[in-house]
Amino acid sequence: MAVVVGVHGIAQQYKGGYQLAAAWHAALRDGLVAAGYDAAAQRLAADDLRVAFFGDLFRPAGAMAAQGPQFTVADVQPGPERELLTALYAEAIRVEPELAPPADSMGPGRAAVQVVVAKLLQSRTFAGVAQRALIGNVKQAVRFLAEPDVKAKVLERVSAMIGPDTRVLVGHSLGSVVAYEFLCTAESSVETLITLGSPLGVPNLIFDRLTPAPESGKGVWPQGISRWVNVAERNDVVPLRKELAELFPPADGSHGVLDRLVDNGDAPHAVERYLNTAATGAAVGQSLG
Repeated sequence: MAVVVGVHGIAQQYKGGYQLAAAWHAALRDGLVAAGYDAAAQRLAADDLRVAFFGDLFRPAGAMAAQGPQFTVADVQPGPERELLTALYAEAIRVEPELAPPADSMGPGRAAVQVVVAKLLQSRTFAGVAQRALIGNVKQAVRFLAEPDVKAKVLERVSAMIGPDTRVLVGHSLGSVVAYEFLCTAESSVETLITLGSPLGVPNLIFDRLTPAPESGKGVWPQGISRWVNVAERNDVVPLRKELAELFPPADGSHGVLDRLVDNGDAPHAVERYLNTAATGAAVGQSLG
């Protein structure tokens, strides 16, 4: 089994585990080199890294060659979907103030959602993303957290990738939430958790909906791991809370989450940009020895 297992984020419905693993493998080897682990980069064979693929669970039946549902603003439901979009937009304005709309342009209900979606699509984080894809991605995140049967199927995909040799679990975006919940609910050989562009700290919508549920404002430390490195890009909208150490204290009082800030340039949320950073490379290199 793979030594390193990745868990992808949203918007991967039309790819596959091997396709993703090839891209992750090349980027992570560059990250190892950037961190000074050249020998580890040379040793990391293609079979040493696998990606737990679950995107097809969110692909409509018979849609292998299609582009999925043509979601519009009218499909954004009140409650978690609208609230998550609004929270992402608030962070987008913080890192890109020019995205703030004129004060009189935010109408009620659907009109406000229209502005939020349009402005998010202009952000660096979601540049090049279609409206239907952005809305579909929000729905995917909400479904994972709200629908037990969907969550169970996703976690089964991760479990199938984890073997006795697996020492590092890397989760990107929604995949970091999946990786965290897997480690909290299953025994494994994983020693290191690496979260990239993680929304785990988003209050109410994600953090407070985790399984197991946080208590007194603190999340449960994943069982079995001795190292958790959280890597966030300064201008990435998805990790609203860039530092997770305060939210997830270790149960035994040992060193908690190691938060690292990086610069991913004009693609702040891209997984390849996260993987080839020295911060990610160092986390993996230290774990591989």
